[in-house]
Amino acid sequence: MGWDVKQTREHVRRIYGADQLALVRPCLRSLADRQIYAQIHFRDARAKAESYVQTHLQQSSLLEIVADEQAWDDFNIVIREIGAHLTACVQSIHAIPDILAHAVYYSLAYNLSPTFLNPRSITVGSVVKLLRANQGLAELADLLEELARGGAFPHLSALANLAKHRSIVFPALEEDSSAARDNTHSVVFPEFQREGSTYPKVFAEEFLALEHHRCSKLLVESGITLNALLQQR
Repeated sequence: MGWDVKQTREHVRRIYGADQLALVRPCLRSLADRQIYAQIHFRDARAKAESYVQTHLQQSSLLEIVADEQAWDDFNIVIREIGAHLTACVQSIHAIPDILAHAVYYSLAYNLSPTFLNPRSITVGSVVKLLRANQGLAELADLLEELARGGAFPHLSALANLAKHRSIVFPALEEDSSAARDNTHSVVFPEFQREGSTYPKVFAEEFLALEHHRCSKLLVESGITLNALLQQR
């Protein structure tokens, strides 16, 4: 069962009118777009990595690539293209909780209430606080909080915020001929530190696929819960 976004729009129009729907509609659209953008960048990064490995590393090692000036230059172009897609994928997934917070905020018309927020203050944290003030909205608050705090999202958030504010955690292509993994070559996000916390190296494909799946599942559950709340109004 998915999130019936059309139903959400119909409820908002029925309860609050066209002007309120005009605030909700772009949020709902952006939630879908961010998921699609993440998938596009993920697929393109994986395709570029696989193509490079198939073309250049079937008969050679990364050490040989490093030793050849032209091959090394070519590699750096490819790994930057992969990095661009992975960073964009991270940023799209990272945007989902705050966009959902806006969708919930406007769908429940908090902007029309005495507890309205400055638009710059609409975040997961501020919307969860509003929801927790009403016991009937606790389930939605839990889902929104789990989306932004659970799973590997703190790690993904650190990747996104470090890239935004200071420096990109540049991906690397690792070579491992042991039997520990199915693939000899894997793209990784290396270990990094941010605000006193250390985040370990992760395999980019597995890390992003699992977190995208987790966020998508919680997004659907949040949408279904939101629709049930709106239907009662």
